[in-house]
Amino acid sequence: CFSHELDLSGMQVDVALRKFQAYFRMPGEAQKIERLMEVFSQRYCHCNPDVVSRLRSADTVFVLAFAIIMLNTDLHTPNLKPERRMRLDDFVKNLRGIDDCGDIDRDILVGIYERVKENEFKPGSDHVSQVMKVQATIVGKKPNMALPHRRLVCYCRLYEIPDIHKKERPGVHQREVFLFNDLLVVTKILSKKKNSVTYTFRQSFPLCGMVVTLFEVPHYPYGIRLSQRVDGKVLVTFNARNAHDRCKFVEDLRESISEMDEMETLRIETELERQKSSRSARGGAENRDSGVADVEICPCPGPCSERSETTDMDTQLKRSALSNSLLDIHEQFAGEKPQRRGSVGSLDSGMSISFQSTSASSMSQGIKHPGQVHPIHPGATIPGGAKGLAQQPSFLGGLFAKRERKLSQSEESGPYSRTTEV
Repeated sequence: CFSHELDLSGMQVDVALRKFQAYFRMPGEAQKIERLMEVFSQRYCHCNPDVVSRLRSADTVFVLAFAIIMLNTDLHTPNLKPERRMRLDDFVKNLRGIDDCGDIDRDILVGIYERVKENEFKPGSDHVSQVMKVQATIVGKKPNMALPHRRLVCYCRLYEIPDIHKKERPGVHQREVFLFNDLLVVTKILSKKKNSVTYTFRQSFPLCGMVVTLFEVPHYPYGIRLSQRVDGKVLVTFNARNAHDRCKFVEDLRESISEMDEMETLRIETELERQKSSRSARGGAENRDSGVADVEICPCPGPCSERSETTDMDTQLKRSALSNSLLDIHEQFAGEKPQRRGSVGSLDSGMSISFQSTSASSMSQGIKHPGQVHPIHPGATIPGGAKGLAQQPSFLGGLFAKRERKLSQSEESGPYSRTTEV
């Protein structure tokens, strides 16, 4: 843990806490602050065992550290009126009994209050703080430069060249160039005071895909040309003051461009991999929800020597089996009809199961001659195991309902006296 690298020995609690929080940007959520204070109290107790020995509870340091953070917020919030800020007596009163029902020495609490009131807790300076300072000195329509990943690499004074074949007066088109790790910002001095300089934003260029070219012409011996790698379009042309400035600036610029190109390559590879995984997951979900049965290889019921001579029918699917997603994707043998699934989980679960077992036998045995129809009497059975087509709940029962009514009316005149068209 990073906190284990901090030496907090021999410090007052508020002094140690000031050093600790300089490495972190204090969050606004109470739960996150509580977690940071817990880590701080553990480290402080480890570095100051003599202080802990004089306390009744080790949790006292945690409670005191949290109270110091709240005190700092209360004393240095700009929108809070002075009369509403916490006073010394209020601070001491709020911390009564925190040491396992005991009180901390008042002199310690007074010292903490005075030091926090005099000097606000602030995070230490980092790369973002440096970028924010640069951004504050630039005016005009500028992009947001204070981003967590951005850092300032170098600053250089260059001279912009409108036309390399045209000589300009020395010092004309002076530019102050700020090189960040992913961005090149070109500015011009607006005003210069004793302790501060203000710049006017001119233009900015992302470093990704940028090409740096050095050139020398009679009027500009230290030329620098920046262009795009894709189409070769020239972005801007500069001239340095001397060879040393050009060498150092170009070295930092090329290193930053190489870093950004590598990061862009990794980003593209990661994005392609993510899209590939997303498509695979989406394709698997579509197959699960489509109702298509898994491929099941049924054993061959009879001799398969003739079929095995041409191709292995146990592993090859017929096109007819793929023509309907409601059909089982099984090997079709010897002219068998495609069979529908009767599973409750399939899309065919709403269809009558009796159709699966009786449709083929009923059609083959119930109608032997296309021109003749046998009368069906109540209670009669049909050979072949197909019982009562008139009582079928499937859609075939409805199809032959008219036939049954017409045949019932024709019983008096004879079973074969008239035919019915289907």
